[in-house]
Amino acid sequence: MSPRTHIAVLGGGISGLSTAWYLARAAPANVSITLLEGSKRTGGWMHSERINDPQHAGGSILLEHGPRSLRPQGVSGLNTLEMVKILGLDSKLEPVSKSSPAAKNRYIFAHNKLHMLPVSVAGALTHPLIGPKLLRAGLDLFKGGSGQEDESIESFVNRRFGKGFSDDLISAMVHGIYAGDVSKLSVRSTFGMLYHLEKDYGSVVVGMLMGGGSVETPWDQTLKEKIMKTVPELKTFVDKTSIYSFTDGLEELSRALERNLVETGRVNILKGSKVERLDFDRPNRSVKISVKGHNPIQVNTVISALPSSKLYPLLPVGHHELNHNPSVTVAVVNLVYNADNARLASPGFGYLIPRSENSAVKHQGLLGVVFDSCAIPAQDQGPSRDHTLKLTAMIGGHMFDEVVTHPQPSTSQSDDAVQHGSKRNEELVSFFKNVATDAVKKHLQIDVPPELVKVHIQRNCIPQYLVGHLQRMQTLDQSLRKEYDGLLAVTGASYLGVSVNDCIKNAREVAESVLCKLDEVDDGEAELVGTQDAVTGLERAWFL
Repeated sequence: MSPRTHIAVLGGGISGLSTAWYLARAAPANVSITLLEGSKRTGGWMHSERINDPQHAGGSILLEHGPRSLRPQGVSGLNTLEMVKILGLDSKLEPVSKSSPAAKNRYIFAHNKLHMLPVSVAGALTHPLIGPKLLRAGLDLFKGGSGQEDESIESFVNRRFGKGFSDDLISAMVHGIYAGDVSKLSVRSTFGMLYHLEKDYGSVVVGMLMGGGSVETPWDQTLKEKIMKTVPELKTFVDKTSIYSFTDGLEELSRALERNLVETGRVNILKGSKVERLDFDRPNRSVKISVKGHNPIQVNTVISALPSSKLYPLLPVGHHELNHNPSVTVAVVNLVYNADNARLASPGFGYLIPRSENSAVKHQGLLGVVFDSCAIPAQDQGPSRDHTLKLTAMIGGHMFDEVVTHPQPSTSQSDDAVQHGSKRNEELVSFFKNVATDAVKKHLQIDVPPELVKVHIQRNCIPQYLVGHLQRMQTLDQSLRKEYDGLLAVTGASYLGVSVNDCIKNAREVAESVLCKLDEVDDGEAELVGTQDAVTGLERAWFL
């Protein structure tokens, strides 16, 4: 059966791989699917590396250079777990129990010491960072709603709970999730539950007591019911698990997706295929994809999982919403110590630095440190598991340009420029190595040098949803529908959720929505047609 419809997915990160996988699972046999990835590997920011332990023969250490764990809660968490089960990764799961120190002990570094976050109301009342702020926070019960469509996280938290909560607590949380600045990020797009609690109940606290604040769309609710009906055993895992990863790291998930796509033969994966331009032919329902160094590819629809700023120059029309939000750069520093000489006095998941610490000045841009050996110890194998202490420091984010004051390497390919760029990169690696080791020494009182240090600078890795983001996504939804009539849809971290779970769930939604537009024509085979309800991938922006 010759292909009647050809769908192209742009980008081979977790969003692109998931989109292609969901398409392949549900598309009729005469639908052809192609995934184009500009680099030589898939997986995007998921990058797990297993290395031989240089200090302990027969041991190996797992290093994460990107995201390191997943949360099983919520519809997006359930959706990912269903994918994990279908891919046969159950035996590779490394769950962290809700009763473990990694789940219960999380810290904030403030006023020259680590403060463990409370896990009970009684603990909050006596907590040095929280207790003194509770009286002011109580005004939330009487404030009422603001009527604003959106505002910054800082503005929302200051207005409802007081400046101290924003500076000492929420800013640290935002450093851990978005590596971002609470004064710039949209509360509605990042902490939508808080926005809806105020809107629906006039008080965040009252809304929580009433069980409100849900930001699930009708599609989410249907999906959750479907998963719980078909895979009911997932509930037990969710109930007892705080976070989880895989034996060989989070990249096991993207590797399994690629392997499955190759084995089933439903998707043609083209690596090293950088897209340079998209040309749309609405009357003939086709798109020409110009690929660097290759012949153009003709398809019937495109689903872009590229960062929005990368999609922007490929289009014939300037949709400025695609280019509005910046993305931040984070230096990920893996540190491995000999556990015989270095111990954690406070075991747990790790610690974050709040804005009140003025991290750009006092801590050279440190966002936080993860205690990997405590968080997911089973990933290190052999003697390494008991004889190494593994930590990961995250540095930069919204402070990156402030702490890295020198010019970035030139993109010119002249010999002098290449040498300058190489030298500059060495300087940056050395700088971030020193920041990380100094932080561990000062904050954790680990005075011995690490046995191994690896630095990865992840440039433009986390999109920043600035105030007004959802409104811009609604505008973009209308523009894409009007301009391309179903020939282009988008998904990925740039749009409606930056977490791995959100990226996978949103990929499923756009894939299933596109396939729903397949109509039987003439000989009964499936063909994509344009309709007034053309899919853009941004439909959920109207529900959030």
